[in-house]
Amino acid sequence: MFVVVSNVARYNAENKETNARCGTELGKEKGSIKKTSKQPVTYDDTKFETEGAWLVYKNVTSSRNIIPERRVLISDFANELLGHVIQRNKWETFVATPRVAYVEIVKEFYANIHDNLDNPEHPQYQQVYMRGQYIPFSPLAILWYYELDNTETDILQAPNTNLQEVVTSICQGIDHWPDGSSTLNYNCLLPQVRTLDKMVSANILPTTHTSTVNMERARLLHWLQTKPLNIGNYIFANVLHIRNNRRCLAFPSLITGLCEISQGPIGGQSNVPGQPEPARDDPMAEDLYQSVTEPTLASISHKLHQWRTSNVEIKAHIREIREAQVQEVESRRREHDALSTQMTQLLGYFSLYLPPPPQ
Repeated sequence: MFVVVSNVARYNAENKETNARCGTELGKEKGSIKKTSKQPVTYDDTKFETEGAWLVYKNVTSSRNIIPERRVLISDFANELLGHVIQRNKWETFVATPRVAYVEIVKEFYANIHDNLDNPEHPQYQQVYMRGQYIPFSPLAILWYYELDNTETDILQAPNTNLQEVVTSICQGIDHWPDGSSTLNYNCLLPQVRTLDKMVSANILPTTHTSTVNMERARLLHWLQTKPLNIGNYIFANVLHIRNNRRCLAFPSLITGLCEISQGPIGGQSNVPGQPEPARDDPMAEDLYQSVTEPTLASISHKLHQWRTSNVEIKAHIREIREAQVQEVESRRREHDALSTQMTQLLGYFSLYLPPPPQ
């Protein structure tokens, strides 16, 4: 059970004891004590595996903010550090345009993560309960989603890099880690490292504290400069860390995509019994309902092919319009030249009959 659940339980127990004590004192004043029956806790078991998961959702994840993934235009950074890192790790799909995320699904997902998600002996090892069934959530599932290979080298298995070496490789203007501080100022980073940090802060180690760089992010920036990163292991470990801490929820597009591929359409015509349609006044749910109807890889590829085909047709149509405009401009120029020639001829003709100017 989550730490926060035990805190909630302790908080409720303390409130119960306080209420009982107050009720006793009030009863002494009035001469009677009214006993109230305990109401059973009800929750939607199609959304939450246990009552504890529902409590986590109610008291923790439902109020947390979400950090969305960001798209990287690789062509803009082809000759920079960020472009080299993407090419070395084959992250073209990883940094592509994120799919539409369903906020409620993401919050339910984090609430349903159980303590034994990374325990191989548990029946639901690397599985999370979502809308009536278990979906796979593992480093390999993450790699499969992003079409990546399982690299052998991994920062999680590497010993902590010396901070002096980290500062030397990613910083300018300083030669050692600030004494007594757990963070670096963002302005101390080299210009190309700052660009890399923008992507890392959204897609790998999501955070809202971008004005400073903690030790974990600094070591990651140093690692990415020369070595590949197993993004599956790193994101999986980061999700578990987020679940156990009061941090913003991250990787919404990844989570929504994995749920969607495993389950069926989210927020719309789902095969999960009792699955409601999205509220039509929810813009995010509305977009998801309209844009995603067949969450299979084949259908996604088909839609991508349709988009590319329509894009080619649009470009051809634009080309035709431009050619027509060029022809029209050329035609008007020829008409203008013809009129100018005629005017010159007329002026020459009339000049023969005009009296000479006075002396």
